[in-house]
Amino acid sequence: MKIHIFYRQYNISGKSSPGRPSWFDYEKCFTNLLKTISNKNVELHVVMDGDSNTNFISKYKNQYTLHQIKAGGDQSSFFQAWHIAKGCNLEDDDLIYFLENDYMHMPNWVDKTIELFSSYKLPHYVSLYDNKDKYLLAQYDDLLSKILITDTHHWRTTASACGSFIVNKELFDLDFDINTTVAGDHNKFMLLNEKRNRMVISPIPGLSTHCVDPLLSPTIDWSTI
Repeated sequence: MKIHIFYRQYNISGKSSPGRPSWFDYEKCFTNLLKTISNKNVELHVVMDGDSNTNFISKYKNQYTLHQIKAGGDQSSFFQAWHIAKGCNLEDDDLIYFLENDYMHMPNWVDKTIELFSSYKLPHYVSLYDNKDKYLLAQYDDLLSKILITDTHHWRTTASACGSFIVNKELFDLDFDINTTVAGDHNKFMLLNEKRNRMVISPIPGLSTHCVDPLLSPTIDWSTI
């Protein structure tokens, strides 16, 4: 079981800004990812919207496969990433991780992800981010979750994810149409649930976090990761 990461990058300044933790930095997110996948059965693809030569990722170019695109926006970049993945040599038991450029990961996320997919046959999406909005927002007051367990972690079903999630090869093929035509993360997952009974599974505690205040994955001091 191999994980193929399609990491969407574009030219943007690296430091913190309103809505970001004080420790946030785009390059820190990228080098954190590189450290967590070192010596793992993981293949990293960078989908670069813009000139990679003027971006910090050029310093690490021997550690990934580059796919240069001209999307000009997040949604187009996401759609193109799916088409790029479609053209790659993916095996039936492979996992595909579509990843935005502002996430931090726990050191053990690869092993725990493989453990989950090895423990359950999942016709569902997996987000490594335990989004705090599911605990804070009134719209989720009546949200019910099924709890799943593996040997080393708890997981829960939830309603939706952001633009970073993992699918197996079978689900990638089955849902390619919706994921390359429907805009908006929440709208898309609501449609996938309505039309195809898909759910999102996320870990408790999180194995990654979207670096947005005040919605960091809870119970972890991400400034120390």
